[in-house]
Amino acid sequence: MIYDEAFEERKLEEILEQYKEVLEDLKLVIRSLPSKYQHNPEVLDALLRQYENKERILTEGLKKPYFARIDFKDEKEFESMCYIGKVGVTDFDQNIVTVDWRAPIASLYYDSNLGKTSYKAPEGIINGTLSLKRQYDIESGKLISFNDVDTVANDEILRPYLSVNADNRLKNIVSSIQSEQNEVIRKDLTDNIIVQGVAGSGKTTVALHRIAYLAYNYRNKIKSNQYMIIGPNKFFIKYISSVLPDLDVTDVPQLTYEEFTKDYLGEDFSLVKEKISKTTFNANKFKMSLDYKTVIDEYIDYLEKDKVLPLKDFYIKDFNILPKEEIRKIYEDIDDRYITDIESKIERTILMASTYLKNNQDKMIKMLMAQCNELLDNAKDSKTKATISKTYAQIKKELESSGLSSSLRKYFTFRSKKTTALYGDMIKSIERYHENNDVKEIKDNEPKEKSTFTFEDLPGLVYLHYCLHGSGDYKDYRQTVIDEAQDYGIFNFYALKQVLSSSSFSIFGDLAQSIYDYRSIDNWSDVISQSFDNDCKLEYLLKSYRTTMEIMNSANLVLSHIGLKTATPVIRHGEDVRYLKIKENDYNRILERVNLLREKDYQSIALISRNTDEAKEIADNLAKLGLDIKSIGEDNTDYDSGICSLSSELSKGLEFDAVILTDASEDKYSSKDNTDMKNLYVSMTRPLHELEILYDGELTLPLKEEVGKTLVK
Repeated sequence: MIYDEAFEERKLEEILEQYKEVLEDLKLVIRSLPSKYQHNPEVLDALLRQYENKERILTEGLKKPYFARIDFKDEKEFESMCYIGKVGVTDFDQNIVTVDWRAPIASLYYDSNLGKTSYKAPEGIINGTLSLKRQYDIESGKLISFNDVDTVANDEILRPYLSVNADNRLKNIVSSIQSEQNEVIRKDLTDNIIVQGVAGSGKTTVALHRIAYLAYNYRNKIKSNQYMIIGPNKFFIKYISSVLPDLDVTDVPQLTYEEFTKDYLGEDFSLVKEKISKTTFNANKFKMSLDYKTVIDEYIDYLEKDKVLPLKDFYIKDFNILPKEEIRKIYEDIDDRYITDIESKIERTILMASTYLKNNQDKMIKMLMAQCNELLDNAKDSKTKATISKTYAQIKKELESSGLSSSLRKYFTFRSKKTTALYGDMIKSIERYHENNDVKEIKDNEPKEKSTFTFEDLPGLVYLHYCLHGSGDYKDYRQTVIDEAQDYGIFNFYALKQVLSSSSFSIFGDLAQSIYDYRSIDNWSDVISQSFDNDCKLEYLLKSYRTTMEIMNSANLVLSHIGLKTATPVIRHGEDVRYLKIKENDYNRILERVNLLREKDYQSIALISRNTDEAKEIADNLAKLGLDIKSIGEDNTDYDSGICSLSSELSKGLEFDAVILTDASEDKYSSKDNTDMKNLYVSMTRPLHELEILYDGELTLPLKEEVGKTLVK
């Protein structure tokens, strides 16, 4: 059942008509929602977002409703001809129009050669024969061409998809997912995975499509807001924000680690960047390790011994209810295997004390009555006597109804302490909890301003809050994706794993792009053993699909220089990397290079500098020369396309049609400094199509051997 071109043209017309009918039905549903849910605005808002996003996707789908077809016959001789699209569509009678790329049977397109094969379905393994794999080029609802393939996708098939502009690539991956990417995307929900992927291997797109895949296949069990993405900075979060809705997934939280920490703590604070010296390097490295966890554990022990429990007996006004020794015994007898955080232990103590008081209320009432009579005997006036009698009546009433639970809650004042304040107190006396030179350096280099911390404090704040208050609502999350994870320390992962106790993790990163020596991890095996107790698998994405061979070969020179394994580019040729020696402040010459790239109709062009100050200075000066350019910084994250200027640090995880490195001199990217070299590698691997490298003075050493070939006069 292969059929010819005429059949395929008729089939496209038929599917487009079905799409239009489904779209009209959907519009009717949307119009009916306000009257159905007028008394439940929250549900109405959620449904409107969901259905309106579906309407937008289907409308867009009229341009290209599917990208592939497979013909499969199972062992029972049942034949399926499946047209695979970005979303699955069924008509009013529940007949399948297009198969969602995330459906189990669609995995045959990505993973299987023609012939005997199988796929994993909810009911088990389905064996059969794949007789056709066909790819389609459809534009504006018109069939341009189609192509039959007999193996899993290869470099030749990929070329048309890799040559598009950067702003389309994140959304186009469903038609060009490779077998190694598909394997990661379709991992079971419960699998913890770390994906080591070279620059340009599609880590970010695979990460987002993994959430889309899980949201589709677990849609009846897990809500979209039970997935979460943690990204490296606000610009990155902005960059990926439109992708999940385009994949028919809404309401997934997308946060930086800083934003996650603030939301979890329920507190606001400021982050500052320290200048890295020998002392701050050691202190920061220590704070990102599990050695710092032991400091916090010691501090928690101190709090439980000296601060959590009140130092006085439990009194209500002048009535002594329970001695402090009895309350401490209740607290210390709680089984730490099941209740680990201080707030829960306090709640348990209140419950057990309340239960004890209520179960012994006859005895307690006699004791209270004796105290009341004694107080009345000693009272000097009728007003005091009336107050004593009233207090006794109130205590008796609360004792009989709730075992004095409300009064016990007021007795435990420790719960009102803010985590940030307690963390600051810990730092002030940190030598008490750990003897180490790094600990003294932490104290000496801590920001002096109140509620001000560094990035390296975040895992400590998260873990301290977890020890104090537990997971809270974060226990409901089921899958957490972390991108650009190579720049976190082991303690970052450990703290997240404790808080997100019901979540599995998909962690994506590239050790060759770890640009913070003072906090980055050295290898994934330590994360697996120390943060996940070995319940985590390491996967690899080894092919680079982003850049041309010419760009990747140049970037690989940097990796070779620092002794790291080089990436393998997909066979896609382009222009050679161009080198241009100019004066650092020759903005007219930089503008000239930008304009030459603009003439090639690139949708996104990035000028990447060593740091944010340099990037802003270049943007300001080019703007004075009339260039429409966006300066990107930590607090300035709006960018859709066009020309932008940003630092190598902020460029992590992003891609552009063309890139100009504004100064690759030895004094900007020292060949003797691994961090500089990794920043250079990150910057060089951002462009899809063209890379120009400017320099003033001496070019950084790893690139010197190549500069003579492509030097621009």
